Amino acid sequence: MDAEHRPPQAPALPQHIPSLDGLRAVSIGLVLVAHGVSTRGAPSFLDIPALTSLGNVGVRFFFVISGFLITTLLLRDVDRYGRVRLSTFYTRRVLRIFPAFFVYVATIWCLYLAGVVDLRYHHLSESTAASAIPDLLHAITFTANYQLDYNWYFNHLWSLSVEEQFYLLWPFTLVWLGLRGGLRVALGAIAAVPFVRLLMHLSAGFPEIALSREFQAVCDSIAMGCLTALLHNRLVAHPRIAALTRWPALPLGGLCIALGYGVAFAWRPAAYVAGQTLANIGIALLLLHVTGHPRGLAGRLLNSRPFVAVGVLSYSLYLWQEPFLYFRGTGWATAFPQNLALAFAAATVSYFLVERPFLALKDRLSARRPPALGAEAKA
Repeated sequence: MDAEHRPPQAPALPQHIPSLDGLRAVSIGLVLVAHGVSTRGAPSFLDIPALTSLGNVGVRFFFVISGFLITTLLLRDVDRYGRVRLSTFYTRRVLRIFPAFFVYVATIWCLYLAGVVDLRYHHLSESTAASAIPDLLHAITFTANYQLDYNWYFNHLWSLSVEEQFYLLWPFTLVWLGLRGGLRVALGAIAAVPFVRLLMHLSAGFPEIALSREFQAVCDSIAMGCLTALLHNRLVAHPRIAALTRWPALPLGGLCIALGYGVAFAWRPAAYVAGQTLANIGIALLLLHVTGHPRGLAGRLLNSRPFVAVGVLSYSLYLWQEPFLYFRGTGWATAFPQNLALAFAAATVSYFLVERPFLALKDRLSARRPPALGAEAKA
């Protein structure tokens, strides 16, 4: 990947991207609201589509953030070392994702074997399957987004599967095609995926749930984040766009998101083609606003201690909220409001006992600098 593939440079983002933890807090907060309002004991007037659909918005926030962050990390590799270090990238991703994930899956599987939870109940069939082995295999192979008849305890892993598929494809795309080629791929995904969703919607072979889970139907959200990172330096250097991403981006981004998801209640085809794209643009505008202006009102809020604390816990909270925020749960642990407290407690334990030690190992790995290019060439 030589210099001619690199876009013109402007002041780069700092090593720690401001407001991202706060945005993660917003994302997981939307998921908690969407799942929590349907649990036993929650106020019944809150269990409405306008709130239960917020989980989808939260996941799209996660996808745009992920595309932006991962692409930024890969661009830093190119700027610093002249190439994408694939082995380092995948080692860091494994240390970041796998430990907490496999602890969660192993815990749920042990609870299933002990008869505490039932992994055989499936959403679409309204019946129990003979074995939960297929559910486990989809979970540990990160293909849960293609298992449409899901059980609740592994249900949320569909979005992590999308992320892992993105991690598998995107770095190699940048290595093989360069940054300009990657830019074309991101633009192509943003343009084509809405029509993929429409074709899936018109086809009798795809249930509606597939349009919100399968990689080919949702990857435009991640591509929007990738595109925002690839064009970031150009965008912040452009006077009009820089002006837009100050205060106007806040109401404009929120309006785009609201309109984008609002059409889902009016006309599905429009939602699949234009609605989700509009929402992705709104999320990208908010992302540019809060990362570029952390001292603004929204930036100060997102960088406040409560938001950062929830953002730091967001991955473990994403994993562990599912057993407690179960809309069919009848026990004390799945009743509101203690189910929220228990979800935060489980996430805190997961973070300090599992995530944090491996994050420290990941940071130590990042601190190691590879040999200079000349020495590396000699080797």
